[in-house]
Amino acid sequence: GGFAAQIAPVLLVAYIVTLFSADIRYGLSRAKLLSETDDLTGLLNMRGFSNAANRLFGQALRYNRPATILMIDSDNLKAVNDNYGHDAGNRLLRQLTRTIQAELRYTDVLARYGGDEFIVLLPETPPKGALEVAERIRDAVIGAPLEVNEKRVVCSVSIGLACHPDDGNTMDSLVARADRAMYKAKQEGRNRVMQFQAGAA
Repeated sequence: GGFAAQIAPVLLVAYIVTLFSADIRYGLSRAKLLSETDDLTGLLNMRGFSNAANRLFGQALRYNRPATILMIDSDNLKAVNDNYGHDAGNRLLRQLTRTIQAELRYTDVLARYGGDEFIVLLPETPPKGALEVAERIRDAVIGAPLEVNEKRVVCSVSIGLACHPDDGNTMDSLVARADRAMYKAKQEGRNRVMQFQAGAA
């Protein structure tokens, strides 16, 4: 059994190294995940969104397929924060997250864009389909009031959208244009969906 006795420690070391590297890999993927997700909502943050969306958008460009960006902005977060406190505002953001997610497909990419804004990439989605998704989200948000101190606070969102190839050929231009359309939806009274229009102020 001399040979087996010699090889056993080597195998043991190899086994320990494998365990250890799996552990490091898990640690790294966890760290990467944390750096790409938003603490409050569990959604991707903008770094995570860029990584996922750029890959999908690259495919849309390569195969000349439609893709749409939605910018979704809460109409009520500031008022909820001011009137009911920060915790209620956080609950509103988590509720919006669930409400939006429920209207999306598995292949759509949803992220938290900033304070009260969300961004969605809808791959394989031309303007007509994207407008339908956006209207479903708008309806669902209105239909899910926030329960605060035994009150029901009706909430709404303003949504802007821009579509490839009609409204731009880069992610950056689509995001900027969807954002502009979203601001227009705000100006026109909130709780509405607007598609980017070239030439519209």
